[in-house]
Amino acid sequence: MTAFTEKLDRAAGAATCAVLAIGGARLIGAGVVGLAGGGAGVVPLSLGAAAFMASSFLNCNGWDPNGEGPPEEGLPVETCYKGASTFSIISTANGVDSNVYGFITEIKSITFDRMLDCEDVPVKVYRMNYEAIGLPDGNADLLYGLCDGKVYSWRQEFDGDPTCEIPGPPKDPPLDIPPFDYTDPDDGCELTVIFQGFGSGAGGNANPVFKIEPNAATRAESDVIGGCNFEPVIYMGDPNGGPPYVGPWNPDWDQPGSPPYQWEDQLKDIANICSNKDVLDLLNQLLVNPFPETSYALNSICELDDQGKPEVKTVERQIPSVPPLSSIARRIDALVPLLQGQKDFKQPICPPEKPQGEFRTIGFISENRSPNGRDYLRKRLRYRSVSGIGLDALIDHWKDFEFDAGPVIVKHRGASWGTITVWATSANEGKRVIRHAAAEALVNVDQVGRWEISGSASTRLGLSGRMKVNAKGGYYWITARDGSDNRPRVGLT
Repeated sequence: MTAFTEKLDRAAGAATCAVLAIGGARLIGAGVVGLAGGGAGVVPLSLGAAAFMASSFLNCNGWDPNGEGPPEEGLPVETCYKGASTFSIISTANGVDSNVYGFITEIKSITFDRMLDCEDVPVKVYRMNYEAIGLPDGNADLLYGLCDGKVYSWRQEFDGDPTCEIPGPPKDPPLDIPPFDYTDPDDGCELTVIFQGFGSGAGGNANPVFKIEPNAATRAESDVIGGCNFEPVIYMGDPNGGPPYVGPWNPDWDQPGSPPYQWEDQLKDIANICSNKDVLDLLNQLLVNPFPETSYALNSICELDDQGKPEVKTVERQIPSVPPLSSIARRIDALVPLLQGQKDFKQPICPPEKPQGEFRTIGFISENRSPNGRDYLRKRLRYRSVSGIGLDALIDHWKDFEFDAGPVIVKHRGASWGTITVWATSANEGKRVIRHAAAEALVNVDQVGRWEISGSASTRLGLSGRMKVNAKGGYYWITARDGSDNRPRVGLT
């Protein structure tokens, strides 16, 4: 911070001690302007926020929450006492209507009556005396403040013409704290610090807002800006420990009859500018606060041990919990052995499983003659099976099966039954034939091996035709055997 802002800090700190000493119980429920994130309007100062503020200023003599404080000069809610039509006064809790006093013709008075004790902080109770249609002398209690997590207030609604003929007292201005004169011990500058109200930052913590200016004698000596002479400023210390909010004071705010809290928008703009503390917190997140630890691993799929059995080999790198930049560097370094592992391990295709099972051969013939000749189309499907069923059961599985042949080549390879090939009209039709074979061979084609789809542009290959199991000669062309010795057994139709 500059020497100027440090001087403002010292002056505001001394003035805050005066606010705490003079304010007493009046601090509870005083208006607080919310500045963080666009703000939340004016809310009552809670006991907790007042106590936190008092504890933050160690050079003060403390704060007495039971002190009498200065008298109230207005109402916390702007209220018209008599209008051109009847009206209602509606008590609210967290913005929800609770009590409604309607058809009021005139309010005689609204005066502070007492403090209402509750779990969090005392709430102010105002006594309203009014006239209403059919009620010449009515009385009601109106609550204002924060109690048990609820914000109590009231509002006014007119039944017709809202023109106000008799206005009530002005809206309660900030606490009537007299101007505080301060002499800076470092340079002897004499300043006047004028209390304007309270503002809150993120988290709801509050601090006083001040107009700080050179005292009248200094201003009268010279119009030259410099040294102890400067233009008035609006000042609020950051309740969360960051740099103060400082900006130029607008002379229009000094006009007679000006409402309180006119500085609200300017302080909101200053409060929501990224402060040095915000920048440091962000840098801590990026450069200091550690990333959580993690690990990266690359596991092999196709490796075999000395006995030829599958063996999983792993390349692994542990990344400890370290600050972000170091953590990023370690993650980048870990890529090198992981990428090398991809080159070292056998991939991407593992050797096929050793063929297992008995051979099945299924002969198909087309229902009609070939479009390119007088003969019929013939197809043969061959695969291995571990089901162990006999020839009769195998014939029952296939004898009624039919499919449409065509130019699409569908293969399943890489499983224990070898490579199965079908020429079909489409990929789905070819897969249907192979799945029918897999159901008998006890092979899950979606979990082992892989599909391959291709085709042929030759007009001599992949001819179309409806195929069924060949039964020419009075027997099914279906065999089940290993090897090629002797003629295979067949089943009669």
